[in-house]
Amino acid sequence: MAVCAALVALVLLPLFGALGMGANALNHRLDEAGADFTRVPHFPERSTIYAKDGSVLQRIYLDENREIVGFDKIAPIAREAVLAIEDDGFYQHGALNVPSVIRALIANLAAGQITQGGSTITQQLVKQAVIGDTAQTFARKFQEAALAIRLEETYSKDQILAMYLNEVYFGNSVYGIGTAARYYFGEPAKKLNLVQSALLAALIRAPGYYDPIVHPNHALARRNEVLDHLAELGWVSQRKVVNAKRQPFELAPDVGQTKSKVPPFFVHYLTDSILDVNNHEYDAFGTTYPQRLHTLYQGGLKIYTTLDPAWQRDAQEAVDASPNIAKKGGPDVSLVSVDAKTGAIRAMLSGKDYQRDQLDLAWHGVRQVGSAFKPFTLVAAFENGIPPGKVYSGQSPFCSPLWISPDHCVSNAEGSGGYMDLWAATQNSVNVVFAQLALDVGPENIVTAAHQMGITSPLDAVPAITLGVEEVSTLDMASAYSTLANDGIHCKPFAIARVVLPNGKRLYLHKPHCEQVIDPDIAHLVTAMLERVITGGTGTAASIPGRPLAGKTGTGQDYNNVYFAGYTPQVSTAVWVGFPQGNIPMDTYYGHSVFGGTLAAPIWRAFMVKALVGMPVEGFEAPPPPEHGKVPDVVGLSSSEAQAALVHANFTPIIEKTPSSAPLNTVIAQTPRGGAKEVLGAAVHIQVSNGKLEPVIVPRVVGLKQEEAVKAIEKAGLIAKVQYVDVTDKHEEGVVLSQVPIGNKPVDPGSTVTITVGQKGAPPPPGG
Repeated sequence: MAVCAALVALVLLPLFGALGMGANALNHRLDEAGADFTRVPHFPERSTIYAKDGSVLQRIYLDENREIVGFDKIAPIAREAVLAIEDDGFYQHGALNVPSVIRALIANLAAGQITQGGSTITQQLVKQAVIGDTAQTFARKFQEAALAIRLEETYSKDQILAMYLNEVYFGNSVYGIGTAARYYFGEPAKKLNLVQSALLAALIRAPGYYDPIVHPNHALARRNEVLDHLAELGWVSQRKVVNAKRQPFELAPDVGQTKSKVPPFFVHYLTDSILDVNNHEYDAFGTTYPQRLHTLYQGGLKIYTTLDPAWQRDAQEAVDASPNIAKKGGPDVSLVSVDAKTGAIRAMLSGKDYQRDQLDLAWHGVRQVGSAFKPFTLVAAFENGIPPGKVYSGQSPFCSPLWISPDHCVSNAEGSGGYMDLWAATQNSVNVVFAQLALDVGPENIVTAAHQMGITSPLDAVPAITLGVEEVSTLDMASAYSTLANDGIHCKPFAIARVVLPNGKRLYLHKPHCEQVIDPDIAHLVTAMLERVITGGTGTAASIPGRPLAGKTGTGQDYNNVYFAGYTPQVSTAVWVGFPQGNIPMDTYYGHSVFGGTLAAPIWRAFMVKALVGMPVEGFEAPPPPEHGKVPDVVGLSSSEAQAALVHANFTPIIEKTPSSAPLNTVIAQTPRGGAKEVLGAAVHIQVSNGKLEPVIVPRVVGLKQEEAVKAIEKAGLIAKVQYVDVTDKHEEGVVLSQVPIGNKPVDPGSTVTITVGQKGAPPPPGG
């Protein structure tokens, strides 16, 4: 009795005590208490992130998981169930319902405990959404009453009920009936049936106590109580209630699991980008971190992204199917694929199992990319006037005091070679050639080219940059290679296409950031060179029959990181493989040397084969015509002088030792000849004297016809001299009767062989 009396007094005292003041004074006091009220604040509403195909990637929120739904989007039976148990006279009474307090008092007395409250739905809404204070004090209760009155003067009953149903808590961080319907039943609020509606209404008084996941018996009893109220009010027939009470819970199969699910890495990338206040691309979300946090997680946004779920699955399947990548332990993988024409991120795989490991390997996880960095050196070289036919020595090692390393030397990953142009050096990824090229170009120019093309990481301008010793992200590599695919135009990578507010207005629309950063001819030239990497170089494992492809392999120092980045005219994709813990050599793990062409390229191919299905086959633009130059005349020069002259003129010397009486190592002939116009980088064969003549064996030609004999002598490198002698036998006419020197005798090359041929009526030879 004392408890209930106190409850009534607490609820009624503010008003009854004020009634003695007179109606006008009371109204004035109520107006004064609610003077600051203008509207119900916007409820925190979760935001939804959508994939490119419209599917839901993630629903994000801070403390309140809420999806606001309109009054007409809530099933009528759900509205009635809540009213039946919380405020059945809502549409009949005003903001306050004093008789209900008395009814609650009687019911509580009969039950021996508090089973009903006296607050109206309007008062509950004010308490939770406007005041935010549940303290049982005179001041708070009077303010609640005043604001409830003002609320009903401002909004209709339907509006107030809709706000209440969207504000109320249903347990498990779920706020609002729309969210609760999805969470507990996997249904929209509009499709809630009688049994479901009664269960949701049952949760409102004590969501934790009546939680159907944790306390199903408590929930069942309270649900049945709601059903009974509906029958008592005549809102639902007794027959339907009886049938409903016989039905068990039918919760959604995944109920209770959503809180533990780790968002995809792409969502992590997206939300972190938005919350970075230094990224002014997203100032529409706010200019401070708290503003952006509130807008992102509580603004009820619809965020439409660029991620293609099919491509994301293709990336995961490519990694899962790789025989070289273990499911647990061992090296890990990152893969990023972007639309080369727009910069839209279509796939972003950060680790073989992000749900388990939660590793950032694709964005902030920067690593060495090895020779996959060489295309930036090519761009810088061509921008500075170095032709693709530039010839260097491929002899390994290459040493120079300008090369920054303990021994000032660099070696090839595999083998060594003679002279070669940049086409051949790129195709076979020859380190010593690119080391020399980097010194000629200047490391600072390579840094500039890389940054222009899309690399965002800070880079040290050291010669070894050409070998990929600087660390960059997989996202940057996919983005930078897209510049080559897109005719030298770099489009900044992006993840969000547009963002829409709950009222349907647009908060953000992506505006393309595309800029011509390198000359189209240079992009086409480098692409043509990278095509050869796949068709016949280190990247053949990436080949897809019928698809024009360009790309580059990369292997880090000590085999600690391997790479493959490549593209079609439409898509650019980069793949990294390495240990997530750091730069750990992988040859020990695998038991043999590993390369970008053996580990990363097959994964790249497996992904691209699927991603490109249905995409039209497009070819690359042709590179500019090759440059021509005049071949130096090197006949008479020493071999070293001739090679230097040809390399300086950007031709590739091919040396052939030739027997000759000319001084040792002297060029005695060349092909093409001096002065000829040839493509830069073309081979020039030079015949170099060995300093001595090798004897030639004179062929035996006696008995042969004159024509046959002359051919045989000249073929042996000798000179044929013919003289005639008179014969009477017609069988001897035109036949060689003798020769000097005789057959099988060794003579010097170029010696003369005199043959005597029978001819009827011929004068005798001189001196005969």
